[in-house]
Amino acid sequence: MIEDALNNAREEDDSLVNEVGVELRHPQLNPGEYYLNVARDPYFKFLSILRHHIHAVSNVYFSEIVKARHMDLFLMTSSVSSPSGPGSDSEPIALTFGGHNTYLTDSSQFGFEPVLIGGIPRAYCYLASMRGENPDKRHLNQFYHCEYEAQGNFIEAQKVAEGYVRVLASLICAMPNLISIISCNKSATMEIAKATALEEKFQEITLTEAERILKEHGYSGDIKENEHGKDITNQGEKHLLEILKATTPIWLTELYRDRVPFYQKPLSFNTDLALTADLLVPQLVEEGFGGEMLGMGERQDSAEEMYESLRRQGVDPAPYEWYINIRRLPQYKTTAGFGLGIERFISWILGFDNIYKAILYPRMKGDKMNP
Repeated sequence: MIEDALNNAREEDDSLVNEVGVELRHPQLNPGEYYLNVARDPYFKFLSILRHHIHAVSNVYFSEIVKARHMDLFLMTSSVSSPSGPGSDSEPIALTFGGHNTYLTDSSQFGFEPVLIGGIPRAYCYLASMRGENPDKRHLNQFYHCEYEAQGNFIEAQKVAEGYVRVLASLICAMPNLISIISCNKSATMEIAKATALEEKFQEITLTEAERILKEHGYSGDIKENEHGKDITNQGEKHLLEILKATTPIWLTELYRDRVPFYQKPLSFNTDLALTADLLVPQLVEEGFGGEMLGMGERQDSAEEMYESLRRQGVDPAPYEWYINIRRLPQYKTTAGFGLGIERFISWILGFDNIYKAILYPRMKGDKMNP
């Protein structure tokens, strides 16, 4: 199972021993000629090897350990999972296809829930997601998204998410030669990978607690607040992890209901907060990736609550009537799940200062890319 997949990675890593010490240049983002970088620069060979094994261990973990079923889902949809509104952190990519307005898929979550009602208790996919916000060091317009959804509650899905991150960390530990070649800081990569692989339970902190800590340390400016609630900036996430002296990922929990997608379940004891969490990762090096790597939540199981969330966020319910309606089916059961950005994991564990270095062909709004 997992050990077999890790052994396959170890075998390939052993074959790289004579390439340790090769000087690699991280690619410059030259859109029109980027294909020449891929063709000429050995960097992309090593990145491709790593991405192959990430995909391989992901499939083994979910299919063999979690007993989830892989789903081949859609790349176009009429209902984006993060519609424009205060609960959205992304911008959908719209297009007209066959005379109808549609969107490129920003998350595959909506495809899971009907399948789960139909008799598959746990499902996952490993697909591209497309989002239209301006790209930056943390965001690509196309990225790979490993997503999981299952019948059950938040705690059960959280355990699966932690297990997945531990498996990915174990993979990094199994490939020291590759890490020597491609990481910005091998010792830092191996140290945090080993610590993460061995961590039995990731630390948790609520958004309210995080806000208090940041204010106490003079970082009030890292907290964003408006009529829809509060959130922490990416710089605030990094400051928080630094204050907590984090050496492994940390959960940020109990986020504001109106600052997350409308389908996240409100907390029973405070309906302004949601049963959601972001997994934050500490920076390996000063300019390296840090902050949110994975987001998760338990979904609303009440049609009335769903309408209320849409109203609160100012989102038209019409494109989501089908999604609300499945809550009325007699066989409907509560689900929970998560999505992990593959390029964010790679950028974090290798200490990259820009996420485009974690993918073979970055898609960046405003740039004409070849191919």
